[in-house]
Amino acid sequence: MATAKPKTVKLADKFVGLVQRIRTAVVLLPFVLAAVWFGGLWFFFLIALAALAMAYEWVGLLQSQQPSRDRLWLSVLLLAVLWFSHVTSATDGLALIAVICLLGGALLVQSGGRTTPVLGGLIYVGWPMAAAIGFHQAPSGALIILYVLVSVWAVDIFAMFCGKIIGGPKLAPRVSPNKTWAGLFGAMAGAMLVASLSFWVLTRFALAPVALLDMIAIAAVLAVVAQMADLFESALKRKNDIKDSGAIIPGHGGILDRVDGLVGVFIALHIVALWRGGPVADALWVW
Repeated sequence: MATAKPKTVKLADKFVGLVQRIRTAVVLLPFVLAAVWFGGLWFFFLIALAALAMAYEWVGLLQSQQPSRDRLWLSVLLLAVLWFSHVTSATDGLALIAVICLLGGALLVQSGGRTTPVLGGLIYVGWPMAAAIGFHQAPSGALIILYVLVSVWAVDIFAMFCGKIIGGPKLAPRVSPNKTWAGLFGAMAGAMLVASLSFWVLTRFALAPVALLDMIAIAAVLAVVAQMADLFESALKRKNDIKDSGAIIPGHGGILDRVDGLVGVFIALHIVALWRGGPVADALWVW
């Protein structure tokens, strides 16, 4: 009996849909960069719009038994927290999230309702979005946000290409079968490359806030954080047997699928900023 030959996968087949992703990115990127650059209400509206889309997908991802009600509550609470963060600070926004979760959690537990569709979404979506608003309000805030965005985009791009081209041992096969150790190291390389280029640009304008090696080391750590945040969302999707969090972005799936790394990075940076107690930029560049 003849032995079946292993199926050969062409390299081009591994990148099916990549052209559509590039087209979508080209269309959306100018709007994102313009909002980051102009700041103020423009950036707030960008964050608020992204948060509402994420809220819609989060409730579906958690398979809420009352999705319409939970989406309405989560959207209202998110807008309140984000506006409060915009007119005060990200730290005050986080404090408001904590108060809402304590009070709302007590009421939901008493009534026997689930806490994760609304309160879990308030933390998962509200915290990083509030942190992004707070980071943008800092001196050179647009540069900080731009650096974080480009770094996480590089993490995703390098992880995808290295994972698909090199392959090798799986990073977390039970959670995300497609992620490999090669992809993780590629993600770190991408973030470190962005850090190196950013350092070169900053030094040209006498804005370099940290030594090159420190900036590269911080970038590598943030790349790992972004990948772990990606795995967290993958675990939620696998638990609930969902492939994509949504289909709002052609070629990319849902908003949550594209910003999961940013969620982890902004939360991590805000924790560091709170711990160090200085300017928020110090959490990213000054050690």
